[in-house]
Amino acid sequence: MKKLLPLSVLLLTGCVCAQNTEKPDLAKKYATYIDSSDLRKHLTVLASDEYEGRETGKKGQEMAATYIQQSFKEDGCSYVPGMSEFQQTFEVIETTPGGTVLFGKKELVFKTDFVYMSAKRKVDLSQLPVYTLASVPADPTADFVLIHPLKGMDIRAELDEIRKNQSKKTKAIVLVTNNYKDLYDYMEHNVTTKTMRLKDAATKEEVPVILVRAESLAGTMSKKYAYLLGKGEQKKVKKGKALGLLTAQLNTEEAVLKSSNVLAYIPGSDPILAKEVVVLTAHYDHIGIDKGVVYNGADDDGTGTVALLEIAEAFMAAKRDGNAPRRSILIMTVSGEEKGLLGSSYYVNHPIVPLEKTIADLNIDMIGRNDIAHEKESDYVYIIGSNMLSTDLHNVNEKANERYTQLKLDYKFNSKEDPNQFYYRSDHYNFAKNNIPSIFYFSGVHEDYHQPTDDIEKINFTKVEKVARLVFSTAWLLANGNQRPALDY
Repeated sequence: MKKLLPLSVLLLTGCVCAQNTEKPDLAKKYATYIDSSDLRKHLTVLASDEYEGRETGKKGQEMAATYIQQSFKEDGCSYVPGMSEFQQTFEVIETTPGGTVLFGKKELVFKTDFVYMSAKRKVDLSQLPVYTLASVPADPTADFVLIHPLKGMDIRAELDEIRKNQSKKTKAIVLVTNNYKDLYDYMEHNVTTKTMRLKDAATKEEVPVILVRAESLAGTMSKKYAYLLGKGEQKKVKKGKALGLLTAQLNTEEAVLKSSNVLAYIPGSDPILAKEVVVLTAHYDHIGIDKGVVYNGADDDGTGTVALLEIAEAFMAAKRDGNAPRRSILIMTVSGEEKGLLGSSYYVNHPIVPLEKTIADLNIDMIGRNDIAHEKESDYVYIIGSNMLSTDLHNVNEKANERYTQLKLDYKFNSKEDPNQFYYRSDHYNFAKNNIPSIFYFSGVHEDYHQPTDDIEKINFTKVEKVARLVFSTAWLLANGNQRPALDY
């Protein structure tokens, strides 16, 4: 619940919307520096095959970082105070999924017989007894593996139920399925490609989950447990009776790679308020190359990246004219989003500007296409998270749109209960987790999402220009307001 302030304080301070001292004509004037032809020019470079899909820690990502840095230099942007360069570097550990699983003496083959669904770090299990939920010893004193037949295709729901009864001695969960091919086809990209994690991250240890093709276990267990293979009903299970022994070595290859966020700073004009910043983010990494095919990621998130390049130019034009906003602007293109929001996670744990001085994050991810729901209209953008923490932030964004861009603001996905979970899936979320009011600007998914066909020829640059101008205008109002957006609690 929002805390009520004394009437005298309200009269003196007002809200962020009512007490805004910016000049509307200036925001409109400098928004014109965001130009569709320049957006196209930048994206033609960043989404080209030469940049190899900009995969985190790889050559293409390094090339993109250099290009972005050069653009910031040409605009005259400053380093963030405390930095001596534009790039904030960090290290990631890349893990290659694979390995071997032995059930008794039978060796299972990765992909053909099993996949490992939590491919985040090495796993080494040696000769551990395998129990069903019913046969786990009443008070297990030794490590073991839990095996369970999947009833359907909803792995997440069944896993949740299993974990409710999971012992601390459980070192792995084996899910046996008769629908292996269908599940594999559905999950292939997530369970057979390389994964990354921050090198210095304190990640929660998780129990590994191994999905096994039922037919692959034939002959490894007695008839008493044939129900696991879909060949009959379970007989009475004796407590403490193991089905056999399991040995597994998973994710045997790991490599340390370097990546970076690229940051530009436009200092504010007010001697006091300039210590606070409005942060604007977009991720410049993408999938990279898969099976020899380049995934250029023109929309995801080339459009957000080039929007930030143009927004930086607009703010620097205002600064050169002596019209810099009162608060400072931090424009940050982050890497590692496709690998788990790694770059933004690293930043909030190693902030250059203290998080308590960060008044908002405006995040742009995929703004160059129309989704199915807006197939015949382009003047829209999904707004996600604007009122999750601060009604003030929501109102400022609405005001900026009404005054400058008149886009249709669609709040369809603006819910923590949204089944797509978009609120949790882009870099603004790492700021929101730290109680920083945040907005995610998004145009929705389309048929080329995470496909090699996400190319520049399909981008609507007029749309990118309009959304980028909305983000700029919202940042302008925030940076010039007397009060920062208040949290609603």
